[in-house]
Amino acid sequence: AIWLKEAGATKSAVFLPMGSKRCFRNGGEVYYGEVHELEDGTCLRHGFGHQIFTAQAAKTGKQVIYGRYEGSWREGGLTGSGTFSWSDGTVYEGFFVDGCPHGHGRIQWPEGTVYDGNWNFGELHGQGTFICGYRHVESHGIFWRNCLRDHNGHWINKIKQREELRQQHLKINAYPTNRFVIPVHFCSTSELLEQALAVSQQPPHLIPFLLATHSTTGRAPPLDFVEDTDLGCSVESTVHIGYAAAEKIRARDTDSLFQKAIGTALREARPFTLIWGDDEPVSGTEPAAMDLWDLENSRPIAEKWSLKNFFSPLVLPTDIFDLQHFQCTGLAKSFLQNTEDQLLGELQKDSQEEVDPAHPAIQPPPLLHPLRVLLMSLKRIPDVCEEESVRKHVIARFSSALPVHRIAVFVAC
Repeated sequence: AIWLKEAGATKSAVFLPMGSKRCFRNGGEVYYGEVHELEDGTCLRHGFGHQIFTAQAAKTGKQVIYGRYEGSWREGGLTGSGTFSWSDGTVYEGFFVDGCPHGHGRIQWPEGTVYDGNWNFGELHGQGTFICGYRHVESHGIFWRNCLRDHNGHWINKIKQREELRQQHLKINAYPTNRFVIPVHFCSTSELLEQALAVSQQPPHLIPFLLATHSTTGRAPPLDFVEDTDLGCSVESTVHIGYAAAEKIRARDTDSLFQKAIGTALREARPFTLIWGDDEPVSGTEPAAMDLWDLENSRPIAEKWSLKNFFSPLVLPTDIFDLQHFQCTGLAKSFLQNTEDQLLGELQKDSQEEVDPAHPAIQPPPLLHPLRVLLMSLKRIPDVCEEESVRKHVIARFSSALPVHRIAVFVAC
């Protein structure tokens, strides 16, 4: 975890009586609470206060909240008892020293994993209880720098183990098909993009998978309905899996295909889109037409079209199926090539005045590049079909190609 720190007061600062409350905004941080007022007119957070950490979304300019803290402050620093909440759903409640959990505290991660015990400057250290939300196993003991000794005498890093389990949760075929139910939504072509993108912004933050029926018209439905709009995908933010697979067979570079598409999607606030085409010819023959009355027995796509052939942390991370984690860990910076730092520097330069003001200039909020993801299949399905038939079609055709337990299906009709 990256714990937030703020500069404290200098030793030469002269404080006026404490107890007054202030509300102010600077650098994307909005604070309301008790302060120490200084003789020069400035003030430091000191006492009990509530702070919201915000950022400005690139291109759209929307304000995004990525953290909240409510609790004690000391001379401008986050010190004392309080509660910090992250945008991915992680919540820590306990004691802080200079922005780091220190002393007793309880943290709960989005999947339900909980640690309740002692901390030492951001590390699990001392007596504590760790409950794994993936395996539902409870461990007790004395932790040492995030590690706990198991029954065999081996030290296990619980933070690292949790991350490994989270990655396993995102793998293809991570769960049997009887352990989850894929949501299926039917919508009009004009509402497809808006409804699809909205589902990834709401818990459990599933990734939209788009299909189209035979009655829809266009060059390549459902792609026609989600491109060339302000929020839609573009050629530069899209990767056709069939083309990437062909390039990989030719031993050509495919990493740049995904890296450039993700980078474009982040910079232009467009969805990063992965497309699967229709069936390939079998043994040199034309692909067989799908039986309109046999949707549930669809043929699986080619093995070379599976995402497991392309998954890589800095090329095509599995975290595209866990966008909340992708955003909170700052993984977007790996695909932006310092674009964020350059834009932020320009904003700060524009906000500075030639003559030093009486008080420090207000800093702009940090820039945030949220990633949105769309998955789609160009193989159309019958006009009349039930939700369960669509689920069986998606599982039969794509269960070996992507983590189907992390998607929600949208059918344009």
